[in-house]
Amino acid sequence: MRQYPLLRKKLRNRYETVTMLGSGKSGNTYLLSGGTRNMHKHSVLRKKLRNRFEIVTLLGRGGSGDTYLAVDLDLPGKPHCVVKHFHPKDPNPAVVPIAKSLFAREAEVLYQLGNNHDQVPRLFAHFDEDGDFYLVQEFIGGHDLTQEILPGQPLSENTVFNLLKDILEVLVFVHQNNIIHRDIKPQNLMRRYSDQKIVLIDFGSIKRIGALGAGLTIAVGTPGYMPSEQAKGKPKLCSDIYAIGMIGIQALTGLMPNQLQEDPNTGEVIWRNKARVSDAFADVLDTMVRERYSQRYQSAAEALQALISAMELPPSSQSTSKDENADDNYLLTYRNFILLLGMGLGTITSLVVIVLIYTFMQTSTSPPNQPPQFKNFIEKSSKSSFAQVDDRVAKSSTTP
Repeated sequence: MRQYPLLRKKLRNRYETVTMLGSGKSGNTYLLSGGTRNMHKHSVLRKKLRNRFEIVTLLGRGGSGDTYLAVDLDLPGKPHCVVKHFHPKDPNPAVVPIAKSLFAREAEVLYQLGNNHDQVPRLFAHFDEDGDFYLVQEFIGGHDLTQEILPGQPLSENTVFNLLKDILEVLVFVHQNNIIHRDIKPQNLMRRYSDQKIVLIDFGSIKRIGALGAGLTIAVGTPGYMPSEQAKGKPKLCSDIYAIGMIGIQALTGLMPNQLQEDPNTGEVIWRNKARVSDAFADVLDTMVRERYSQRYQSAAEALQALISAMELPPSSQSTSKDENADDNYLLTYRNFILLLGMGLGTITSLVVIVLIYTFMQTSTSPPNQPPQFKNFIEKSSKSSFAQVDDRVAKSSTTP
């Protein structure tokens, strides 16, 4: 096979030559690649935005743009920050205004929430440059929950309880501001290294609500963590509760949401047989992931209260019904024994008191020179006993 030399010559800053295919009288023939230009069309690597934010590396790509790690050149120590570059990848013209609206809404929400809660990233800047839109926010030093919730490695009930409690506590604040996150999943939950707190990130899919259930919107979310009403474009506050419940079930079972079966009649998730969990905790999770949103906890505050209450129950109340019946029978038997013992002791005590009272009364009513009847009875009994002993001694002495 003929080998062709690899060439690295750029033509008009547009194409990159890759391989020479052959040569003829009119010149050489090359296989050209235009991928370099396409790849860097929207890239801002090594770019300095507003002469302040210097892009360092690409963090990730999304449907509405890319996310970069940058440094803030204006602040002491040049701390890291996160830059989101808005450029929708969907060629449909109708998508652009929707994506732009979500991008602007994310900036507004981050400014509102991040300045009032330390478990939501703060917004540093929101601007357009050279026709492109950028959002600069706080960099969270930590790891996302995909590094804690691993496939095939179930977590303990206590670990999952603390995890859900941390998530719900920050979501309470979000819901109090009438905001639905709509994309809660392990990738959007960061464990911050500095204090081990959970930080909720990526508010690019949020929906602000006035009245619950008002209006129809586009379906945004991640399959497996997105309930049916959200997939239909009608998200509720309890749609976020569903996502957190699925994260809890995933952590307890070690299974991804798409690996769990559903009841064909009710649509409910079947998972209890794949986890070691108390009934009280499992009941809370079942309520969080109900198929019908009206049967779920309606807000993060309600779900958090139910979670804490369930885990505060004594162990006996979380055992199976068989163990509960055995404990009840044991307590009933023990109670009856104590009752009978008390009655017996009470009866004996009463008799002793009566005898003592009777004896005292007889003693006090007897004449001074006459011994009491009780004393006479003792003396008669003693004399009778001594007489019987004397008779037996006499008989034994007369026997040959």
